[in-house]
Amino acid sequence: MNQNLHDRIAAQLTADAADAQLHVFSSVTSTNDLLRRDADAGAPEFTVYAAQQQTAGKGRQGRSFFSPPRTGLYLSMLFRPTIPAPELVALTPMAAVAAAEAVEQCSGQRVQIKWVNDLLLGGRKICGILAESQFSQSAKLDYTVVGIGINLVTPPGGFPKELAGIAGAVFPEDTDADAVFASCAAALISALMREYRLLSEKHYLAGYRERLCVLNRPVTVCENGIERQAEALAVDDDLRLLVRYPDGTEQWRATGEIRIRL
Repeated sequence: MNQNLHDRIAAQLTADAADAQLHVFSSVTSTNDLLRRDADAGAPEFTVYAAQQQTAGKGRQGRSFFSPPRTGLYLSMLFRPTIPAPELVALTPMAAVAAAEAVEQCSGQRVQIKWVNDLLLGGRKICGILAESQFSQSAKLDYTVVGIGINLVTPPGGFPKELAGIAGAVFPEDTDADAVFASCAAALISALMREYRLLSEKHYLAGYRERLCVLNRPVTVCENGIERQAEALAVDDDLRLLVRYPDGTEQWRATGEIRIRL
């Protein structure tokens, strides 16, 4: 455990985060994996794992990602919500809004959200979110772990060739990595817990819609390896995306991957 970073984060938490159980590390395999292990052992709600590096992190569909030391914020929080399973999907856009609020507070830069849960800064992805839920044999929800990875500082030499032009970072390479890690982690924990307590009211929806960058723009709808060109028209209260294809047909999309054609 990195006690210095722990204390720096704890000193900046707001009253919203009074119940957070914070654990901070320089490097771990995966904050989601470690927190799920502790959740299975009975860890309390709002347990938080935060690290500056992951050696075995994963994103959606099991994708691995670039995670050099002291450039990112990898944070997972444990929730034990008492809501119907279909409503769990709200945790992901809620987390996207909380992450956007945290980055904006720490950097003063406006963040955009690409449906469903990627955060963009200057047109480049700076954050991804992965929510993983565990159910009992009776199909009752035991817990959900929400993991958030933010590219805080540009890595030495920049991003590798395959990520150049796609990935971005919040701060330049010469930034004090520990300082921005602590401030952004504190802002993120506070925002997550504030938004979570307002989840039943869908408080996150206004902030989500304000930052959504796909509407009235051409997009590529990717599904089962097939790509279709379309225009994004609207998002409903359940975060379904309405798209119109070139032949004039329209479709509400609840799942799938949308790639913005910039």
